[in-house]
Amino acid sequence: MIGAGVAETCDIAFTSLTHRIRRNGRMGDIVRLLAPLVAASIPLYASVVAALAIAYTQLSPWTLALFAVPAFAAQRLFLMYREQRELAGKLLHANSQLERANLSFATALVATLDARDQYTAGHSAAVAVYARDIAARMGLSVKEQQLAHLCGLVHDIGKVGLPPGLLEKPGRLTLDERRQMEEHPVIGETILANVDDYAEIASIVRHHHERVDGNGYPDRLRGDEIPLLSQILAVADAYDAMTSDRPYRDAMPTQVARLRLAQAVEAQFDTTVVAAFEAILATATDEYRRQGLAGDLDRAGIAVLRVAGL
Repeated sequence: MIGAGVAETCDIAFTSLTHRIRRNGRMGDIVRLLAPLVAASIPLYASVVAALAIAYTQLSPWTLALFAVPAFAAQRLFLMYREQRELAGKLLHANSQLERANLSFATALVATLDARDQYTAGHSAAVAVYARDIAARMGLSVKEQQLAHLCGLVHDIGKVGLPPGLLEKPGRLTLDERRQMEEHPVIGETILANVDDYAEIASIVRHHHERVDGNGYPDRLRGDEIPLLSQILAVADAYDAMTSDRPYRDAMPTQVARLRLAQAVEAQFDTTVVAAFEAILATATDEYRRQGLAGDLDRAGIAVLRVAGL
């Protein structure tokens, strides 16, 4: 056991020094990586080597060839362990790249919509921030918070399929025009459903205009039938719409918009979602209440598309 401990300690020191010279990592990191594996292997290693030594001295010198077996096995186990760690690192890197690609794609879609309609420019970015913060306030997981943010960015993408002039109309919409406007969640779902890994996002976007009393659209879902993130989007969307300028009206004061949300609980909105958002707004800055602190990246994307004439 002492001999095995000394041998493995020397091996770790030699391996760490080699990695340090080759600049493959810090010695401390290598020691922390290898030490648990080596500690677990010493009892097995010592007993096997002891058995082989007894066989060599008591049975036959030809058993010397068996000494190579544990060494070869240990080497293969270490190589498999290292390959597994490398694959895990590559998988994490690939997932990170995929998340950035999804966010970039969503930002491009939003910039396309905002470039078409100057009155809603920045609306999707603000809704995304509000939705993410509501999800965090309600104690949802980090993954669900990120999903809420992404859904907020693309929730109105279906408006790109509406007839020209409908979004920019200065007066109230006719009944037929309102029916056309109410098609945008379905159009948005159709667009997003064709994107890999966007199936859940597409479903959430489809239902962000449902009401808890069942009088929403497009499917007249009620209560818990509506996905929670869709209910969060509904509150964030309504608040930002009320506090933003529109062709047919000026922006409402934030206090009025908050009162309207409170008055609509259990009819249009879920009480828990509105309460969580009100708790956020109660301690937020005036800038946050007005625009959700939409990032410069979103505005930069819009500017690029406008310069390109899209």
